[in-house]
Amino acid sequence: MRLILIRHGETKANLVMRWSGSKDLEVTDLTEEGKSQAKKLGRWFKQENYIPSHVYVSPQRRAQDTANLAGSHWNLPFTTLEDLKETGAGIFEGLTWEEIESKYPEQANNFKYSRDWSFIDESEQEIDRRNRGNRILKFALDHHSNEDIVVMFCHAGIIQHTISCIFESPKLWGIGTKNTAIFEFQLDIHKWSDSSRERFNPTSWKIIRFNEQPHLP
Repeated sequence: MRLILIRHGETKANLVMRWSGSKDLEVTDLTEEGKSQAKKLGRWFKQENYIPSHVYVSPQRRAQDTANLAGSHWNLPFTTLEDLKETGAGIFEGLTWEEIESKYPEQANNFKYSRDWSFIDESEQEIDRRNRGNRILKFALDHHSNEDIVVMFCHAGIIQHTISCIFESPKLWGIGTKNTAIFEFQLDIHKWSDSSRERFNPTSWKIIRFNEQPHLP
């Protein structure tokens, strides 16, 4: 199976460094540049004759809009998958860091260096984020064959968690995920749970693209 994770296009929040999360806010909608990035991604898909067998999309507007602009020519049904939504930042969502420090000084100070989400009211906790990443991977493995090409349009935070699950890493790796960047993996479904030496066979799992924007200059 080829599993492709794609981040949405540029948003207004990205431009002005406002925190995005699982809420749909006006500031988290795509900019004109974000829409252009998604259209260019669609042209690249056509140029490469890149046709998935299945497409899944986060329920959030910025991911839905990116998917429609980049993949409407596929004439495939897009399935909304709740687990693909962005990780929830609670009361920080929609605010700049300066606004967060002004409005919630104690929570900002506790969170600043620890990145411990338990300090942030209404936020999605770390174990829940990791569980979602694992569910996304399990869904892909359980519902598809090795011949399938599975595309998922989603968000930077949940991409980080899903990739950590793909790598079976107990750590969460920081990735500077670019707008409309592609992460593409090839996974042998039949061998995925094999605990023999097969897990050291790199022909069974490959990184094809990692945080790449081949459609942009």
